[in-house]
Amino acid sequence: MAHTDVDFDRLSWHDCHIWGIAVRAGDPAEGDWTSDLALDIDYILEWICGTRGGGQFRVAPATLVFHEVTDLRIDIDWGRSDFRQALHPVSIAGVERARIQDQKVQLDRPYYSWTIRLNWPAGGTVAFGARGFTQTLRADPVLTSSQRLSQAQRARV
Repeated sequence: MAHTDVDFDRLSWHDCHIWGIAVRAGDPAEGDWTSDLALDIDYILEWICGTRGGGQFRVAPATLVFHEVTDLRIDIDWGRSDFRQALHPVSIAGVERARIQDQKVQLDRPYYSWTIRLNWPAGGTVAFGARGFTQTLRADPVLTSSQRLSQAQRARV
């Protein structure tokens, strides 16, 4: 299943976890002007609320790729623990976009300023310009009591 920026208003990335960030930059000398930002995420397709405060989730590993990326800024700070605290997964609070009116990148189509706000680490952001995105699920969703897949579940895809 694939989604694009046309689906933006119907999608939510709240509490989805980011497992990897990749910069996919082409080689202009070879005529490859690729400038993509790819996120390896656990996408929550469905929240199933329980009657006693618990819940379950349908979660699938997905690749979220933003296209024609400019001005990338990644601000993620896990804090200082005197080297005692291990990394924790990055969790998305929400994804925002605003159309840039006077842009010089995609003259024939809309271009947007994007901000991915993080729940954890608190206050973190990933911000950039991009024309849009493509999100592709890499496996069928798993029904789980967690909002993310375990490393073992992710290894099976």
